[in-house]
Amino acid sequence: MGLFFMTVGMQISTGLFLAKWKMITGAIVVLLAGKLAVMVAAGQMFGLSRLASLRSGMLLASGGEFAFVAFGEAVSKGVLPASLTAELYMVVALSMALVPYLAALGGKMGTLFERSDMKALQPDDDEVKELRNHVIIAGYGRVGQIIAQMLSELLIPFVALDVRSDRVAAGKASDLPVYFGDAGSPAVLHSVGAERAACAVITLDTPGANYRSVWAMQKHFPSVKTYVRAHDINHGLNLEKAGASVVVPETLEPSMQLAASVLSQFSLPPEEINTHLNNFRKKHLSELQALAAVSGTTLGYLAPKPKKEEAPAPPPIPVVDDADVAAPLPTPAAA
Repeated sequence: MGLFFMTVGMQISTGLFLAKWKMITGAIVVLLAGKLAVMVAAGQMFGLSRLASLRSGMLLASGGEFAFVAFGEAVSKGVLPASLTAELYMVVALSMALVPYLAALGGKMGTLFERSDMKALQPDDDEVKELRNHVIIAGYGRVGQIIAQMLSELLIPFVALDVRSDRVAAGKASDLPVYFGDAGSPAVLHSVGAERAACAVITLDTPGANYRSVWAMQKHFPSVKTYVRAHDINHGLNLEKAGASVVVPETLEPSMQLAASVLSQFSLPPEEINTHLNNFRKKHLSELQALAAVSGTTLGYLAPKPKKEEAPAPPPIPVVDDADVAAPLPTPAAA
């Protein structure tokens, strides 16, 4: 391969470039622009974003080494004249030399597009300044989308935050108030009116992100209740310590629905399946409520936080009269 490119390079004439630099430069521009346009259009047809299609097009816009083989074969077969082939060699070789610069330009353009796209996805003051008693949904994943759908059906105002632009774009495509932002940032929470919110539902993808969001809400907006999805019991306890109002473990109800589907395959009557599931649910909830009573948490699925029992007051000390103290004790009667 190295010998091949050395041979091609030896065929490039500096004198030819100086003599026909206008034509060669124009051909390079047409080649790059044409391939870039085709790549941008094809990339979006196959599901790539505009930004990804543009950056891919910048990397693939130059000519390829197969052109040298094709042009050489065309000359040997008499299809193209040798003079034109030399000019085409020059166009392809110089376009390949521009690949590093095109890649750098694509990176800079990508950064500019990302900034403009992210700014368009961020909350606007005019859109959220009138919100009062709304719900903040931190995390527009599967759980957040279901909660948003239920709130929409009940006409309860809400805003949703997520750090994935594809989720935000999908929400905005459905004309929903979904914005790009870090729910663990006090500035972002303030931008969606957290100080005026009725509550916040935190359903982020990772335990650490949930913890940061709960901590930010508790520190900067302590009057707003936070309802958090916990990945497990230990995560739930940490969220309680961070200041969460209510913590709900995520594993019980999906597991119960899956178990019901499995039990139905064994020809059990629906009434018996429901009985088993209810018994298991009650047992599990009783264990969570016992844990809540010990740790002072709300892991009993919306159970109120148990109040600490006050120690019983000590019995009153009887007051002894001085006359009783001075009176002599009665003596037994003589036999």
